[in-house]
Amino acid sequence: MEHLPIHLPREAALGGPVQYRWMYPFERYMFHPKKNVKNLSKVEGSIVAQSLNEEASQFVEYYFPSEVRTKSRCPGRHDDRIERAIYPVVVPELFSQVGRVSGKNKTRTLSQQEFKHLHTYILTNCEEIAEYEKIYMALIRG
Repeated sequence: MEHLPIHLPREAALGGPVQYRWMYPFERYMFHPKKNVKNLSKVEGSIVAQSLNEEASQFVEYYFPSEVRTKSRCPGRHDDRIERAIYPVVVPELFSQVGRVSGKNKTRTLSQQEFKHLHTYILTNCEEIAEYEKIYMALIRG
């Protein structure tokens, strides 16, 4: 350990910043190709074949119709492929998302203070509310 202060500055002077000599990003990248190896006796050829296969499939998927489900066009995590609800009034896009609840159904009533905080947050941060705010202000003034 006593030689460490001597050797570290010398290494930095010879090689420059450590990020240009660090193997971690390359090792991290190689994890994906190594995991797809099928033939353990010819690893390099197997990696090349798998890479070509992935590139070709990614290129070809752009020529499929948009309804065809591919690796890059998979539906959202909480999308049940149900139709959006139709409301009798205009509902902002923020509040009309399709999805499902995860976990057990829980009912909870907000306290008065929580309700006020939530109400204030929505009124000040939701862009969809700005149109209704203008209508309300016009009614108050007029």
